[in-house]
Amino acid sequence: MNPWWLVAYVAVWLVVLFLGFLLLGALRALGLLRWRLEQLEATTPGRTGRGGLRPGKKAPDFTLPCASGGEASLHDFAGRRVFLVFTMSGCKPCRRIVPELNRLQRRGEVQVLVVNHGEPGATRQWAEEAGACFPVLAQQQFSVSKRYETYATPFAFLIDGRGVIASRGIINNGQHIDFVLTGAGGAAKDGQAEAEPAAAEAGVA
Repeated sequence: MNPWWLVAYVAVWLVVLFLGFLLLGALRALGLLRWRLEQLEATTPGRTGRGGLRPGKKAPDFTLPCASGGEASLHDFAGRRVFLVFTMSGCKPCRRIVPELNRLQRRGEVQVLVVNHGEPGATRQWAEEAGACFPVLAQQQFSVSKRYETYATPFAFLIDGRGVIASRGIINNGQHIDFVLTGAGGAAKDGQAEAEPAAAEAGVA
């Protein structure tokens, strides 16, 4: 093959690869923009107690009945990164996201922990029908949602090994989960975590 043809061939492929990387970056940027718009829609009106605790806040501890029996607490997973997800039994997107959460749990990078709004019996049925392979806890009267200042579902918080919220956001698909895991939902402040407000400690919205 003529050396000049070889150089031209390699140059064309380098340009194609470069354009491919640019396209992937643009698609991710568009996905991130759409995700942020979905969050704004889900948390409107954006008043206090709706958009979720900010990154950098200490994650409030809680103990709730577990669908598999007994009780479980957030502090049971101290020292590990926890992907805390709020769901509701009648929420279709919550049901659809379970396979992605199962894959995340099996990868072992984080501990998936779901807090479902509903009676313990309904929560147990929801977890069984959805095929959840992670702990599913039952909250009533939005007792934990109030402390985390979110009522949108499915909504996730990434909690680091120190028990500090690192990121947050709506998770309707695997890409949204990746956004929260990579910190697109906000970056926690360096240094000491902000203390949880006294009203939140008391479970007041």
